[in-house]
Amino acid sequence: MLIPALLFKEEILKEFSRIIYTEDFFYYSGYTGCFELPDIKDCDNLYQYAIVNKNKVIGYLTYTVDPYVNCVRNFGLISFDKGNYIIGRELFNEMESLIKKYHRVEWQMIGGNPIKKHYDRFCEEHNGRVVVLHDANRNPNGEYCDVYIYEVVGG
Repeated sequence: MLIPALLFKEEILKEFSRIIYTEDFFYYSGYTGCFELPDIKDCDNLYQYAIVNKNKVIGYLTYTVDPYVNCVRNFGLISFDKGNYIIGRELFNEMESLIKKYHRVEWQMIGGNPIKKHYDRFCEEHNGRVVVLHDANRNPNGEYCDVYIYEVVGG
């Protein structure tokens, strides 16, 4: 279940602190050597959610809405309970509702992220497209990796 992150701020920051130096955090942030916790706050057009199962925080989802162009972007998703299908279900349910509500939904993903096949399938189901930026980032091991930019544009 998606619940406003402000209600679980301490738990979310604790979970981020637990994984901040891992590969999972790199897939979330896209940065190597930059370990900044999210700023969970009440702010116009910024949506931040705890993904909760049985009153336990299992993930975090954030995105922004640009009302001027009717676009959703700047997604961030992280799992604190690796392999838990609820996180993906909540993400894609939210994305489904956003596609119906907004003209454009866009998100990026770092190559090597295990969720790629799900993003590809979701994008294809919604007649979206993906652009690949080759060798656009470096992972914590110093290897180059691609960045994928997805977009779904409504009618």
